Amino acid sequence: MGHDCDMTYTDTVPDLCQVPPNGICCVPVTRPEIVKLNVGGGIFEVFRTTLERYPDTLLGKKDSLDEYFMTEQDYHFLERHKLIFSSILYFYQSPGKFYRPACVSADQFNLELEFFGLTGYYETFASSLEKPCRKNAKYEHPTLRVERAWNFFKDPKSSGAARVWAIIDVIAISLAVLLFIVETMPNIKAELANPDQVLATSFFVVETLCVAFFTVELVGRMICCPDKKQFLKTLMNWIDFVTIIPYFTQLAENMMQDSVEGETSSGMHGGKGGSNTEAIVVLRVLRVVRVLKLARHSKGIIIVTKTLTSSINELALLLFFWFIGVIIFGSVMYYIEYSFDNNSDFSSILQSSWWAVVTMSTVGYGDMVPKSGWGKLVACVCMMFSMIIIALPVTVIVSKFTRVYAKIQGQDLETKSGS
Repeated sequence: MGHDCDMTYTDTVPDLCQVPPNGICCVPVTRPEIVKLNVGGGIFEVFRTTLERYPDTLLGKKDSLDEYFMTEQDYHFLERHKLIFSSILYFYQSPGKFYRPACVSADQFNLELEFFGLTGYYETFASSLEKPCRKNAKYEHPTLRVERAWNFFKDPKSSGAARVWAIIDVIAISLAVLLFIVETMPNIKAELANPDQVLATSFFVVETLCVAFFTVELVGRMICCPDKKQFLKTLMNWIDFVTIIPYFTQLAENMMQDSVEGETSSGMHGGKGGSNTEAIVVLRVLRVVRVLKLARHSKGIIIVTKTLTSSINELALLLFFWFIGVIIFGSVMYYIEYSFDNNSDFSSILQSSWWAVVTMSTVGYGDMVPKSGWGKLVACVCMMFSMIIIALPVTVIVSKFTRVYAKIQGQDLETKSGS
């Protein structure tokens, strides 16, 4: 035993350990047996000794596990939930700890635990977690609270309260858009001009409640968002911000007018009927953007938006050829029709380009029509050209729409299967 020995692994245990010429002996050590498992199509490999830590379970009992062994494939096959099995295997490796994937329901998780004989271990593990919680039940890690609050605003399916909040959001958006439309009716508009009318007060109260709800939602999502930079880069968040600006601007204007008695600012009128200044008119028009907030709750609008985003190159190419056609046909039509009749409606290339836009978009208002034979011929070529360039990218856009739709449907099915 005068030699230094290095520990090395061998696949088999030899009967005799020969001492090599360099004087270093080899002590054979048996390599732990590796168990190969195929669970729901996923291949898992684990040491037998790891599974034998809990011999009273299905995986820990060699005889019970060997009943699922397939000789030709050289692995154990279990037709169970692949995602849940990753959590079950983690129990043996940790050892003794469980985690349930977020997309897996408690009933489905318990069903797999019962199959693998781990129900008792899971109950013990769960009870050990509940004890410290009882001592300080009000404590929750700040990160978890923020994440839960973010899911509350972002995902209506995360909880029952989030679903109720989403329904209230849709109702508030619908009411705000409805008020925006109804207040332009002549008889309603006349009553709203008088702030003392009950209808004007009712409209103001409903508008205030809707804007208050939108403001709380926007501020809440901004505070709870884990990535503030990404929040500021998202277009829908800016749309939410733009929709509440008109209310506060109009409110500030009314308060300023009420504070100045006996004076009338240029271009401004009191009351909730509105202001005639161009800035306020623009802000009022921005209120219609609220309808875009419904996109957050519409799967169809999300699919169309993603399709158009992925087809931006094809759409840019379409607009490029469309612009070229407008310039060419507008210019040709101007020179043909103006030479035929100096009093023609095609009084300039800009005016003729308007005709080309209407014609190439297949709208055809009929406010401008060519009268000469050559002009009619150019109009026919313009119409044929427009149909060709519009039809070219349609197949590409449709194929991308199909892919986006299939992807979103697959995600929904995966979520439903997990829950």
